Amino acid sequence: MERSNESYVRCAECDAPPEDVAYDAKCLDQLNSHLQSLIDEGRIRSGSYCLWRHGKVFADAAMGSIACEWMGNTEFKPDTLFEIQSVGKAITAIAVLTLLDDRLLYLDQPVAELIKEFDTGDFKKITIKHLLTHTSGLCALDGSYPQDERRWWDHMDPADPANSWLSALVKTGLHAAPGEKWIYSTAAYLLLGEVIKRLSGIEAERYIYEKILKPCEMFDTHWRKDATHGQLKRYNIANETDIAMAERYDFLGERALAAPTYQTWPGIPDTAGGEMSTCREMMHLAEMILRDGMYRGKRVIGKDAISLLWTDMLPYDIRAVSYGNDSRIRYGAGMCIYSSDYDKDQILSEGTIYHEGAGTSVFLADRQEDFAAMFQTSFCKEFDWDARAVKEVATIIHSGIL
Repeated sequence: MERSNESYVRCAECDAPPEDVAYDAKCLDQLNSHLQSLIDEGRIRSGSYCLWRHGKVFADAAMGSIACEWMGNTEFKPDTLFEIQSVGKAITAIAVLTLLDDRLLYLDQPVAELIKEFDTGDFKKITIKHLLTHTSGLCALDGSYPQDERRWWDHMDPADPANSWLSALVKTGLHAAPGEKWIYSTAAYLLLGEVIKRLSGIEAERYIYEKILKPCEMFDTHWRKDATHGQLKRYNIANETDIAMAERYDFLGERALAAPTYQTWPGIPDTAGGEMSTCREMMHLAEMILRDGMYRGKRVIGKDAISLLWTDMLPYDIRAVSYGNDSRIRYGAGMCIYSSDYDKDQILSEGTIYHEGAGTSVFLADRQEDFAAMFQTSFCKEFDWDARAVKEVATIIHSGIL
């Protein structure tokens, strides 16, 4: 794509120009100007996006910089690898749906049938569906539920996390009865990783690679601990945490960047997000989702199972009470389902599924328009969320569909 004559936009080769897939190219110019203005204001350090429609990538671009020079790189490029953060939860959810597809579990199955530590009190009532939809009542992500802050890892034996973390979750207790409220829980997705491990007999990360990433030809998508030297050279150094990790490189070598930027522990599945990927590779995942579980002639998952991403699983009276909200929400088996009745901050097609990652990245798939997008906006200040860099970007991107 060489449509823009503005030198700050770095573009990769695409499958087709926007007009071939009924997309207004003027919206790309608007998008580039919007992202650049956020960079100029010091709100974000970089912006990148990849857009797909009717089986073709028609835009793959990046602008801005990384936080410091890293292995000779300063520019953010379309093939720069960045941490997708909680967008990885959507990948974990799809992995769980493959187990459903293979009849190894069912949505209303009590987690206690698989994990004996949960065979107590209200924990007995938690089901696989509760975990997928953030309605388990389990410990909320730090900062997402300030009215009842809890740190489940304080109850864990730091010398033996693998054998103490499940009992630590139980000791921490529940914010609400299972099925009562939507409370964003990273712990729930760590637990789904444990479910994957126990039912598949292999580490959850390996299962996800074999069942999802490899069939979708997402060979660049990986966890930091598995990075090659070539991949490390393309890493985004995004914020203070990344810079601190990079500064240890001279002493620790590649181990300095072997851990994600959020808290993890040995022996606990890394399934709540954190994979490194590019916007382009995430379009492989989108294509599989929008082709009913098929990726270029290969069946990854059955169409009935993948359709659960679009199936609202929440009763009408459940309220989303995370991040200062108290509102109705539509949620499928691992992703939000857009509804203009409940989401006034962005404009998408009704029923579009999407997931944010730490506010800095967004994945969305629109079945109605056969359209998908992945974008990232690295905030200059860690966790300094700005709707203009997330909700407004999504709206601008979607507005180009003709």
